[in-house]
Amino acid sequence: MTTSQLPLADKRALVLGAGSAAGRTIAVALATAGADVAVATASLDGDEVMAARRTRRAVEAAGRRSTEYAFDVTLGQNVQVSTRQVAKWLGGLDILVWAVSTPLARPADKITDAEWSRALAINLSGAFFACRAALREMLADAWGRIILVTGQPGSADTTDSAAVLTARFGLFGLASALAGEYGTRGIQAYVVNLAPPHQESTPAGSDHEGAPVDLADLAVFLATDAPARLNGSVLPAVVSGAPHQGG
Repeated sequence: MTTSQLPLADKRALVLGAGSAAGRTIAVALATAGADVAVATASLDGDEVMAARRTRRAVEAAGRRSTEYAFDVTLGQNVQVSTRQVAKWLGGLDILVWAVSTPLARPADKITDAEWSRALAINLSGAFFACRAALREMLADAWGRIILVTGQPGSADTTDSAAVLTARFGLFGLASALAGEYGTRGIQAYVVNLAPPHQESTPAGSDHEGAPVDLADLAVFLATDAPARLNGSVLPAVVSGAPHQGG
C-alpha cells in the first residue's frame, strides 16, 4: 500500500499526553495509518518531556513527520498559542488526541483544596482548553476528529479519587456537548474509556457493543470511518500489552 492509500494520508494530528502508554499507542497508530503527528506534554516536567520525545522518535520511525512541544495545559492562553504553533508547523490540524491523566488516589475527606484544583485544572480544564484551541483550527476546514482518552491501563474506578472521577465524567459531558454543537460542521468528538488490559478486545467497528477494543485500532477507526451516529459516544478500549497498574 502506498502512502496515498493509507487511511489517514495527508491528515495532521496533535497528541497531548504523548508520553503516556495511551498517548504513545495512539500516536504511533495514527502515524502508521499515514498521519503526520505532533506530540506534546501537558506540563514542562522533564520526565514527561523525555517520554514524549521517545514517542516522537517512534512516529518518525513509522515514516511520518513529527515534532514535539511542551504545553502547560492549566493555562488556556498557553494552550491556544501552542496549538496555533503546532497547526502552523503541520500545515493545519485535523485530529486532536487528549491522553492526559494526573492520578490522585486519595479519599474525598483527605483531598486538599490545592489537590482538587490541580486535578481538575489538568484533567478537565486542560482538556477543554485543548478542544477549544483545536476547534478554532479545524473549523477552517470544516472537518475534525477529537478523541478524549480517560482512565489508565489497568486501573479501576474504585481506586480513583473524587477529583479524578469528576474530571472523567466531565470529559463525557464535554464530548457530548462538542458533538451536539459541531457535528453538523464536520467535527466529531469521542471519549475512549480505558479498561484493564486483561479484558478481551474485539475488532473496532464490530457488532459487540460495549466490549473493549484495541486502542490503536479504535483510534484509527474514530479518526477515519466512524459513523456519525457514534459522535459523542463513550467507547471502551484496552492498551494491548500495557502492564497492569493497580491504584
